[in-house]
Amino acid sequence: MQSSHYYSILGVSENASIREIKNAFRRKAKAYHPDINKTKGAHERFIDINEAYTYLMNLHNRETRDITDHSDPDGHYIRWMERERQKARARAATRARMKFEEFQRSAIYRTTSRLSHMLDYFLLFLGIFIIIAAGFGLYTQGLYIEDDGEEVLNISGIVADIIITFAGTLFILLSWSNIRTYRKKTRKD
Repeated sequence: MQSSHYYSILGVSENASIREIKNAFRRKAKAYHPDINKTKGAHERFIDINEAYTYLMNLHNRETRDITDHSDPDGHYIRWMERERQKARARAATRARMKFEEFQRSAIYRTTSRLSHMLDYFLLFLGIFIIIAAGFGLYTQGLYIEDDGEEVLNISGIVADIIITFAGTLFILLSWSNIRTYRKKTRKD
């Protein structure tokens, strides 16, 4: 089975980040958990989603470390992935039999949720830092610069600061939106 098949199961591109894979997994797992989705193929679809998530996380981890068996790395990896696929399907079948509330308390669901939540806080602070840095840059550069002995408006500096401030604001808005959604959800629970 090609890894592109697993990307399509989760609905992400083949160059998706780990965060995108985790977010897609949570979204799809919630949509197809047999406790919530009573359609005919939901159980098997849920198992496929878990298998795809496990495979892609292992694939990303494999890309970040060296392979120790240099004689037949592909054959070794293929055999290893087949064993992992069987284990992933067995774990997914167990999770599919759980109530969704119990599945949400499982380690796999909580971990992906916590990591995503931590990243939202990081992006919030990054956005604040970007805005402060842009303001400091404008303060130190000034609104005017000297050009051939004349003071002229520092248009390029102002435009760059506006763009940087906009990017920081975008980081803040997106992360704050996710944080608020998470807080509302945890209050309901």
